[in-house]
Parts: sequence; structure tokens; C-alpha cells
Amino acid sequence: MFTETIQCEVTDRLCRLTLNRPERLNALNLDMFKQMARLLDTLDLSAIDCLLLTGAGRSFCAGHDLDDLASGAENTSEAELLENQVVERLSNLPFPVVARVQGHCYTGGLELVLSADIIIAATDAKFADTHSKFDLVPVWGLTQRLPRRVGLSKAKEMMFASRTYSGAQAGGMGLADLVVDSAELDAEVERFCKDILANSSRSNRALKKLLVDTDGLNLAAGIAWELHRTPGHGPGFAQVIAEKRRTLQQGKD
Repeated sequence: MFTETIQCEVTDRLCRLTLNRPERLNALNLDMFKQMARLLDTLDLSAIDCLLLTGAGRSFCAGHDLDDLASGAENTSEAELLENQVVERLSNLPFPVVARVQGHCYTGGLELVLSADIIIAATDAKFADTHSKFDLVPVWGLTQRLPRRVGLSKAKEMMFASRTYSGAQAGGMGLADLVVDSAELDAEVERFCKDILANSSRSNRALKKLLVDTDGLNLAAGIAWELHRTPGHGPGFAQVIAEKRRTLQQGKD
């Protein structure tokens, strides 16, 4: 599926969602969020096991389009609610969401990328939160997701000082999960998504739901929740065990 500034393609149970505004470094505007909302409405979630979030061109996303913000068209509660809901919908998809980050990942782009379960970045990527530089305050979940990623003190450092961090630094603070040279980024992203797709879709969905449902619980409550809410073994378990036994038996023959 293709729209003007958003591309969406599902192949072999992998959904590729691409910000497609490279001439503006994929800066986000209200129309892009409307397009993403429509795409999410039309996706058959049962046919997808992983979503890859990426940006066309040399940057993931330079942030919210400041020209659009300055025009006042997006400074409404309705626009903010829609944008917040799109980020929430991405974050709460029932399968793993992987983000590929090259170039800029600033402010609104940082809020968007934090909706991903796994962030894979190039060493020379650039991460920053510049809300306070422009006298802005987040509405897409940054103050909640960033501290959960990097810790409260590091999140304060990023937000209060508006400093820029390399992909390598993002990996060191836990903001990025995997960091590779830019020349290897595409190959690493493909390998990681392939690893996800090779595993049980049922297990990955159940794992993500348990993680979401227990977020914020203390350890004892979380363990009790897992014990009583886990779906346990699936039909694929017996098949995997049988195959391993056949392989072991063949090795003995």
C-alpha cells in the first residue's frame, strides 16, 4: 500500500512501514499521522508477525515539521489526540515492532521510534530530544517511554539539555538495542527480522502481551500474573520436540 508520504508493504508476514518524505528528512506532520491511522485500520494483523518501522533516504525522522507547527494547524487537541493515538497503536501492536534508524532521530522522531520494541541503529545515527529548545512539551509519550528505556536521570539529561547523541552512545545508554556500522545496517535489520519470523508467532504475541500487561507491577505481582495468565505450551512445541528427537536418532544410526 502506498500513500504520498507513507509506504506500507506486507511480504512473508513482515510489514514494512516507511516514512516517505526524504526531502524533509521525513519530518512528521498531521497528514502523515492520518495516513498511518488509515493504514493501521486496513492492516490484517493476523497476517503479520513483525513490523519494521523505517525512514526513506538518509534519515529516520528529523522530528515534527516545525513549519506545520508554526502554521497552527496542528495545535489543536484533536490533532494531538490523533497523533498520540497513532504512536500508541504502533506501540501496542500484538507482534514485535522493530525500528531501523539511520541519520537523524530527533524529538518527534524519537517519540515515534520509542514505540518500537527493538531499535537497531547505525553507529553514526543521531538521537536528540529538542522539545525544550523550541519551548515545546511532548504529547506523544516521550516523558513516559524514554525513562523506561534509558533510566530517569539519563532521560532528564537528554530532555533538559537537548544534546545530540550518536548511535554508538545510544547503544551504550540502552536507547538502541543493536548498533552496527551504517554499511551493515540493512543486513542486520533483515537478519533480526528474519530471526523473529522464524520463531513462534503465538509465543511472540503472548510474550509481548505479558510484558505490556505487567509493566509497572512489582516483581511478585508480575510473577503471579505470568503464572496465572500465561497461555503455556502451544501446538508447535510437540512438533519441535519430535523433530529434535528424529535428528538425534538419525545421528545415532
